[in-house]
Amino acid sequence: MLSLGPLKFSRDPVRINLLLNQASPVILTSLMSLVIFHGYILIQQSNGGTDLVSADIPKSLMLLNGQNPYSTQPWASPYPPLLLLTVSGIIRLTGLFASQSSLNLISQQIRLLGLFADSAVALIIYLSLRSRTSDALQALIPASLFLALPAISTSPLYFFHSDTFGYPILAVATLTFAKHRYLTGATLLATATVFKVHPVLALPLVMIWLIRTQGLPKTLPSLIMTTTITGLGLILPLAIPGYQQSILGFNLTNQGNGTTPAIMGLLNTILPPTLQFSPTELFTDQIWIATTATLYTIILGTVWTKARRLSLIDVVLLGLVAWLIPLKIVYTHYIVWAVIPFLMRGRLKQTILVAGLLQFADTLAYWSSSPAGGPFPGIVASYGPVVMSLIIRLVGATALVSVLYSLRKNPIDAFQHRNLLASTTI
Repeated sequence: MLSLGPLKFSRDPVRINLLLNQASPVILTSLMSLVIFHGYILIQQSNGGTDLVSADIPKSLMLLNGQNPYSTQPWASPYPPLLLLTVSGIIRLTGLFASQSSLNLISQQIRLLGLFADSAVALIIYLSLRSRTSDALQALIPASLFLALPAISTSPLYFFHSDTFGYPILAVATLTFAKHRYLTGATLLATATVFKVHPVLALPLVMIWLIRTQGLPKTLPSLIMTTTITGLGLILPLAIPGYQQSILGFNLTNQGNGTTPAIMGLLNTILPPTLQFSPTELFTDQIWIATTATLYTIILGTVWTKARRLSLIDVVLLGLVAWLIPLKIVYTHYIVWAVIPFLMRGRLKQTILVAGLLQFADTLAYWSSSPAGGPFPGIVASYGPVVMSLIIRLVGATALVSVLYSLRKNPIDAFQHRNLLASTTI
């Protein structure tokens, strides 16, 4: 009989990387298909949460009917008009192909498009990294984590937020920055800002980076474009009755949905009775503004002095964490805005660490909303929201430290070196 001999698996790293390069698009496409199919099944099991069914959809329907969405219940629409216009457009578009007899059906259609929006972000992360590295795993793992991590892919199906439709705008903006298309990237980043205000502090940092590396004359078109878009999307709507109360009033009066009082309550259990105090809204606002100003000043100085050692992806990330770390109202879907550019940096170990922290925070959020389903119902009910808030902020802090540490440890890496060489030839 003929003997084939023992079958040996090739351990040649070059050959393995070549196989991964060839298979990674297929792997990512298969995973995208699986996540969309799995998400479609899960969508049938809930209505999408109160934020979607009781706020975003009713406000968008008011807009479609020609009514002012900020005229009633301003707390239910603390967003710029572009977000509500986007949801309204989705409702109108899906209504052309399927019936919309109830809020639940509209919710299902919106969340189904949200699955495709998340898949688009994963694809953009993959393409961004593949354009800058020959290591297939370095591109595939961050994209797969964004696509399949339950905190991003599963939880939002039950508690959906329209931030999902802003993520692709931010991702494309970051990708175009990596491709050195600065005007297009600045335009998209400004659009993401008027969709949801979280990237607002990133815009000035990007302009400073461009001025320091490209010069003021080349930066002027980007500066004019971003100023125009933010003026039209954030400032001009102040003329709409109820808009100012909705945007400013909600954020200035809300103390983090109980997070701040819970932290102070925890602190008061440690302090002596004579030192206990209850924070006022003015006090929490002052702490919030002072912390944001201090952190932003440090980051501003870093971008100004080390612009040529920072990539634009890092600059966008720094602007996002400067806003999100001190924010009074903090949720998992907020910090995802910063996670997207963080994943696009291509640091695999840091990516896994941040993904783990994000998932831990999301798990605590689930346990806090349903303490009976958690392993420690009493502890989670009392301290779950506080710990969740701290971990979410830790995700942002980890991203901040990663960027600053990379400047100290490795003044300029291969990606940034190639970016700077390309930028000097443009």
